Amino acid sequence: MDKKIQQDLQKYIEEHAKMQFNCYNLSKNCDDLGYPGFTHFFQVQAQDEFVHQRRIMNYLLDRSQSFEAPSVSAEKVSYKSITEILKAYVDHRTHFANITNEFANNAKEAKDYTTFKFYEWFSIDFYEEIAEINDLIDWLNMPNSNHYEIDKNAAKRDNPDTLAVVDPFAPHK
Repeated sequence: MDKKIQQDLQKYIEEHAKMQFNCYNLSKNCDDLGYPGFTHFFQVQAQDEFVHQRRIMNYLLDRSQSFEAPSVSAEKVSYKSITEILKAYVDHRTHFANITNEFANNAKEAKDYTTFKFYEWFSIDFYEEIAEINDLIDWLNMPNSNHYEIDKNAAKRDNPDTLAVVDPFAPHK
């Protein structure tokens, strides 16, 4: 595997570890604002980030590559409203979408089409999550929005299907 591609994958693990802790911080912020459903939502998202890390590690192991446990520090910001929290989360996901595209292009330029295809799963996942969060923001901003009902629906978020996520080439659901 090309050294640049391996460095990109290592950075990808680190970015997911940061995002896991950022999600826990967003969860705490939701709890502070009195949104138990969104508190749960971001705890589930933190678990999803951990599972994403496993997917990347499994991919590296399948390619006989190594990885290092990342040393990360998470952003600690206190937002004043649930929509601010969700907009911050969209910013995080957009960052992931952008680095996913960058790393996929690096793989394509190196003619490592297997790694290019690997990143495709994440691309789809991030854009679906951005669309979902943008919908929540729109619903919360409606003049007749019912924050209680929206929060209650956020509490129904299921834990990630671990087996479907950790396999580096499992299809996106």
